[in-house]
Amino acid sequence: MYKPIKLPYSYSALEPYIDSETMNVHYNKHYMTYIKNVNDEFEKENLEYLPIEQLINNIEDFSESIRNNAGGYYNHSLFWCMLRPNTNNSDNDPTGLVKTVINRDFGSYKNFKIIIEKYAKKRFGSGWVWWVILPNGKTRILELPYQDNPKMYFDCDILLGVDVWEHAYYLKYKSDRASYVSNLFKIINWEYINNILSKYY
Repeated sequence: MYKPIKLPYSYSALEPYIDSETMNVHYNKHYMTYIKNVNDEFEKENLEYLPIEQLINNIEDFSESIRNNAGGYYNHSLFWCMLRPNTNNSDNDPTGLVKTVINRDFGSYKNFKIIIEKYAKKRFGSGWVWWVILPNGKTRILELPYQDNPKMYFDCDILLGVDVWEHAYYLKYKSDRASYVSNLFKIINWEYINNILSKYY
């Protein structure tokens, strides 16, 4: 049975960038519903549980409902860890290896942000913007619909996911997705990304 990860911080810890009501609803309603639904589907179809990443890697073997709900479960389990509180309202610019890789693959951190914001705006309807690293060590940014994950399509590791479903921001930002994405950079957990990159370099 798939189980939720514990939120690494309190519901209010990401304020003012993400409000406590949004975090509460996002975690306890949307995230928990994805987990309940994928577990229900496994029980209904009498399937043998796989480690969630193995399921995502082999998603074509499963139903559309499992694809959507397993994706929602896996994507959000990553997303919670990709964020961290910014208690002193700092710029939260990347450092270390992540800064080096961003400059190498995108020219500058400024350009990296522009590309992510462009993809977030481009994603029509619900979905995610992803920053991934390929087996050769190169990184790329892409956007995918709904709860699809890059691992459903090709071999990669996930560095960053930006949730652009309305439930991730609407209570605070209404229809202003651009401001939500811009503010999300203030609470990215660069140390989490550095740890993944350290396996490559």
